[in-house]
Amino acid sequence: MGLIVEAVRTPTYIPPTETQSSVSGKGISGVDIMTKDEVELANDFHSRIRNARKHRGLSQEELAKQMNEKIAVIQKTENGIRPTDSLLNKFAKALDIKLFVESVSHAHTMVASDNDRQMTISDAKNSPESEPKKQKSQKKKGRRIGVSRSGARSRR
Repeated sequence: MGLIVEAVRTPTYIPPTETQSSVSGKGISGVDIMTKDEVELANDFHSRIRNARKHRGLSQEELAKQMNEKIAVIQKTENGIRPTDSLLNKFAKALDIKLFVESVSHAHTMVASDNDRQMTISDAKNSPESEPKKQKSQKKKGRRIGVSRSGARSRR
């Protein structure tokens, strides 16, 4: 019984010819869908629409007819229910107003310390800017299960 030795080739590296995107899945490759837009709907969009309509001297019915929409859509929007973006664009065009404003990030807050030492989590937690803690409400004394409300009944 003998051993047969074959010549072994050394591995070679072949670089990829096509670059691949780090974003995978459906949609446009390379576009992060979680990024915020530059503009967002103003918080007071409904009052802007109402004020512009009244300033132009239009009733809700007249504005609905001008926009080719139902009156209920105008009423819901003026009451603060957010319509679709296409409908918002119709409002902006019909009333010549700006409903979208530049977005401002509300997620970033900075907490600073008075002295030179580094801040700890406890410092940030105890800062006066942090939200006040809610006091726990005392539980009502509930009815025990299996006991009637009127008490024990006597049998006759």
